[in-house]
Amino acid sequence: MIKMLMTAPLAILLVSVLVTPLPAQAEEKPVLVVSRIPMKQDRTLLLDAFRADQRAVAVGARGTVFVSTDGGKVWKSQRTASTRTLTAVTALNDKTWLAVGHGGTILRSEDGGQTWVPVDVPEAGTDALLGITAVDARTLLAYGAFGLFLKSTDEGRTWTRQDVIEQGFDRHIAKVIALGDALVLVGESGTIARSTDSGTTWAKVDSPYEGSFFGGLRTADGSALIFGMRGNVLRSTDAGRTWKKVETGTKVAFNGGRAFDDGMVVLAGNSGKLALSRDNGQTFEVKGLPGRGTQASSSAATGNCWSSATAASPRAGSLAG
Repeated sequence: MIKMLMTAPLAILLVSVLVTPLPAQAEEKPVLVVSRIPMKQDRTLLLDAFRADQRAVAVGARGTVFVSTDGGKVWKSQRTASTRTLTAVTALNDKTWLAVGHGGTILRSEDGGQTWVPVDVPEAGTDALLGITAVDARTLLAYGAFGLFLKSTDEGRTWTRQDVIEQGFDRHIAKVIALGDALVLVGESGTIARSTDSGTTWAKVDSPYEGSFFGGLRTADGSALIFGMRGNVLRSTDAGRTWKKVETGTKVAFNGGRAFDDGMVVLAGNSGKLALSRDNGQTFEVKGLPGRGTQASSSAATGNCWSSATAASPRAGSLAG
C-alpha cells in the first residue's frame, strides 16, 4: 500500500499526475494509489507535479523541487536558484523540464530536473505565473495573474508576452488545456477562450457559468472538463467550442483534478471533498473524507474512495500521510 504526503494551501487538495489507478481485481474496484514523498521539513507546501515516463517532478514553496526517477517511489530534493513559490511544472521530454511561479519566475532544466537555471523574462514583470502548458515539442505557454500570458517557441529558452482575447485583458488565467489542434484557456470571471494557432490568437467562448474556473483537463475519450467555484463543472465534446454543465451535487470549489486512461476522473475540492467519475466526466459521485479540515491521509481502497483519513484545522493547510 502506498500513501501520499503533500501539503496544500487551506482547503486545496491537489490531485497530481503522481496518482495512478490500481489494476482491476476480481469483484473489487480499487480507486487510487498515491505516493508518499519523504520530506526533511515537517511541512512542505507542494502545488504541482508532472510525470514523464518514470521521471516525475514536484514543485512548491520557496523554490522547492523534488525529483523521482522510479515513477514516484523514491524522491530526492533538488536545490534551485529561486526562493519564490513554484506553482506549476511540465516536461517537453525526459530531459527538458520547466517550472513557473510567483514573481514571473521561470526555471528550466536540461537534465531531467537535477539542476535548474532561471530564465530571464523582463516582460513577465512581478505578477505570479500560475500554470504552464506544453503545446508541442518546442512550444510552451506560461500564464497567470492579471492576464499575464507568455509564449515560447524554442523549448522555453526565450519568451514573448502577448495579449489574450483582447488588449488589456486582466483576469487571472488558471489553465490552458491542449485538445488536439485546439487549445482552451480558462480563468477568472467565467473566462473561456479557444485558440487554433498554438496560442497566438484567442477567441472568447460563451460560458454557462460566470464565476471563476480554477482548472481543467482532457479526459481519456478526448472530451474536456473545466471546474471551479461552487461545485461547477463544465464538459465539452467538441474541442472546446461549446460547454454544458455537469451536475455534481455539491457547492464546494474544485481546485485540482486528474484524468486516467480508463475513463476515471478525480476532482479535488474544498472541505475534503472528492468528485469521482468513471465515465470521462459525464457523471460524478462526491465523497467526503472523514473529519473536518484539509489534512488527510489517503490509501488505496476497494469499493470506497478512502480506507482511512485524518483531519486537522484548516489553518494547518496541509495534507499529511
